[in-house]
Amino acid sequence: MKRIMTTLLFSALLAAVAFGQGVTTSAISGKVTDTEGESLVGATIIAVHTATGSTYGTTTDLSGNYRIANMRVGSYNIKVSYTGFGAKQLENVYLRLGEAQRLNFEIEETAAELETIIVSASQSTSGLSAGASTQI
Repeated sequence: MKRIMTTLLFSALLAAVAFGQGVTTSAISGKVTDTEGESLVGATIIAVHTATGSTYGTTTDLSGNYRIANMRVGSYNIKVSYTGFGAKQLENVYLRLGEAQRLNFEIEETAAELETIIVSASQSTSGLSAGASTQI
């Protein structure tokens, strides 16, 4: 009987220690939209832990939502970018233990003026006899 009680007590103590570990990370989530409120599918979110340089990243889903879990506690620089839109960056975003912080981003469309490209070609006579040939 004493052995059974010792085993039960040890099991209960072990379970308490295992559950006592709790949450050791944090997370961010949110939505990326344009200035008209439209969701941006495939926008890139990069979070850099300022103390260690660890980088976490993801892209938005079909609804413009994103989530990055299992992030270290501490300060982050977070950058959001999307093709054809200006990037937006938040600095010194502090994540606390067990916290899931919601960060929504609204980014503006940017117009880039492209330079004129001139394509020109000329016929060359040096390559006329090049290539495969068959003699019979």
